[in-house]
Amino acid sequence: MKNKLFWPAAIALSGALIPLCAEAHLRNYLETYGYSTLETGRFELELWSDRRNPDSGSSYWFHQTEVEYGVTDRYTVGLYGVFRDGQGFAALKIENRYRLSRPGQWPLDTALYLEFKDANGSKDDDEIEGKVIMSKDIGAVNYTANAILGFEREVKSGGGEEWEALPSLALAAAYGRGSRVTPGIELVLNEEKSRVIPGLYIDLAPEVRLNLGLSLGLQAKADDWQLKSILEIEF
Repeated sequence: MKNKLFWPAAIALSGALIPLCAEAHLRNYLETYGYSTLETGRFELELWSDRRNPDSGSSYWFHQTEVEYGVTDRYTVGLYGVFRDGQGFAALKIENRYRLSRPGQWPLDTALYLEFKDANGSKDDDEIEGKVIMSKDIGAVNYTANAILGFEREVKSGGGEEWEALPSLALAAAYGRGSRVTPGIELVLNEEKSRVIPGLYIDLAPEVRLNLGLSLGLQAKADDWQLKSILEIEF
């Protein structure tokens, strides 16, 4: 959607998610999004670094830098910069996450997620992605699922464009709520690039966490492997 309406529409839709209206927001998982949001007025810095090994070509680094802000206790907005080896700045993203309920109020803790991606260059396409996030703590185990529907813009050789729907599902579990080191596993399922991601989520300080994991491709078009990390700092 490379036109003058993209960012005004994205900002307007982001603003429409601000609710009528807390807890620690530091995330488990490396691809699956959790239910929690930032408290009002709080910030979080996330530094994502992946070493990706595709089926063809050389491995490369993929980085994301995100700043999130708690608009209310239920609504968090985030801004991403995406950087890729050989391409430099690759994309800008706006992320919105809104909790529909207080923790434990519903049988499943539920949140909504909406993301806009404006790509910069030939290796990536513009995207709009929505998620329904569902989470449940049972004893020391957290279970989380993301039902995901993305739309990717493709430019045709004749100069036209079309938006392709990309449904997927992420399932995750983490053991040891309240522990300094939490092991977990994620399963991301889609039509062509399904993968499994075992990981460790390590509290380095009260508001600093390092998530580490190895993503293994389960289908031919998925990257053979990715070394993944997210450093989170909340303030």
